[in-house]
Amino acid sequence: MFNALPLTGSMRGLKRTLRMRRWFPVLALMVVLGAGGSWWLGSSRTQLPEGLERHAGTLAGPPAESGDHQAAVPVPAPASALSDGQGGTDRAPGPPPASSIWREPLTGMEFVWVTGGCFWMGGATAETRWDKDEIPRHKVCLDGFWLGRFEVTRGQFRIFLDRGGYVTDAEREGYAWAYAGKWEQKPGFSWRHPGFAQDENHPVVNVSWHDAKAMAAWLEAESRRPVALPTEAQWEYACRAGTEGVRFWGDPPDSACAFANVADRTAAREFPAWIVHSCADGAVFTAAVGSYTANPWGFHDMLGNVWEWCEDVYQADAYAHHALNNPLMVKGGRERVVRGGSWYSRPESVRCADRDRLREPSRRSHDQGFRLAIER
Repeated sequence: MFNALPLTGSMRGLKRTLRMRRWFPVLALMVVLGAGGSWWLGSSRTQLPEGLERHAGTLAGPPAESGDHQAAVPVPAPASALSDGQGGTDRAPGPPPASSIWREPLTGMEFVWVTGGCFWMGGATAETRWDKDEIPRHKVCLDGFWLGRFEVTRGQFRIFLDRGGYVTDAEREGYAWAYAGKWEQKPGFSWRHPGFAQDENHPVVNVSWHDAKAMAAWLEAESRRPVALPTEAQWEYACRAGTEGVRFWGDPPDSACAFANVADRTAAREFPAWIVHSCADGAVFTAAVGSYTANPWGFHDMLGNVWEWCEDVYQADAYAHHALNNPLMVKGGRERVVRGGSWYSRPESVRCADRDRLREPSRRSHDQGFRLAIER
């Protein structure tokens, strides 16, 4: 970055020469040159928008750890700017560099820029386990977007409730679903009382699709930026992160524990009847976000920890009807798509192609959370 140069003593002496008429032509020339120099300094200086940091790396690899060199990155544009088509100063900025991170100032959520592109969405029949709703494998092209680097935490969700005055479905109706040998409704369970120990850095759970959408709407109103749940296509694109295997770390399910909090040997000590990954991730229930290695684009917990709500209505045959560009299913029933698996999930559910759904958008359980997206 360039910094403005301080005035020196000789520069201050110019004030005295202003009284000398014979120097007027020279001074006029100096003023012109000085204005041009100031303009050059101002136009070439790159200001870093508040809360933005550039991490080394490209779409082919993960961002480096914090503390790397910073560069200017456009903040996500306000919604009003996005609607401007006249080429004025309110137009949305150009896309930021790949893997750039923006820290949202109200909640502290970090969003990673995902450069638009095309990929093959869906499962391959060569996979050991796959479901019919994952086919046909098909090409999808997406515009660039911002996606939460982590799942929304309890602390971030608390900020929304405190400032927005929202009451969750679980608190209003007095129960949530929980697993204790079997799934059942648990009176008094909510995001505040999940049924196991959490701190503010754990992913919020027992949140319905309605609750997640309410937080998105609140943040959109506060930030004047288009905030939503990720579409199913955006979610899978970010999960795969340029890879084409079953999982972003490769095909072996038992390598999961370095990358994901899943049903594993740790959980089997408490739930011995479970089918688990043959590894140990150290957590029975949720883990603090970011506890495991990120995928190649810098996203943590895309697989495991908690299931994540998507924007789409669930349709078993959705892939037969997807548009090539930016597909989103908005019709077809009340079921909503969830992705990624959780601390409860066996290997076949911990795949980037795996699709699941919950019957009602009001459904909430203590293995269910979300992350947010921002359209450019």
